[in-house]
Amino acid sequence: MAEDKKTIGLTDANKAVMDQVVEKGGFKRDMDAGKFAFALAVNRGCEPEHVEGAGTIWNLGSFDDGGDLKALIQNLFPDAEAPYRALESLMNIGFGLLAAELKANPGFRVEELLKRETGA
Repeated sequence: MAEDKKTIGLTDANKAVMDQVVEKGGFKRDMDAGKFAFALAVNRGCEPEHVEGAGTIWNLGSFDDGGDLKALIQNLFPDAEAPYRALESLMNIGFGLLAAELKANPGFRVEELLKRETGA
């Protein structure tokens, strides 16, 4: 069983995407953009995978102070032995998806992406 993480982060490439998403998406905190990226990956049916090169950005006591994300991951991915590793993975996947959105749409707006994702 893989030891779970106490801090999570992004690859350098995904950190650069996060900075763009925070700026263009109107997020007040990078942590909120990270949670959004996680949710996008889950919504699109992505599965956690191993991430190489993720640096440290957030302490889990701040990122998931009540343990709600951990519980969510354990319910969505019961085979994930390390829920916070899964969270980190899905966040990185989500920022990869957002990178594609930014490339395809330089006028990126979170509201438009949400409308497409939810069918609203």
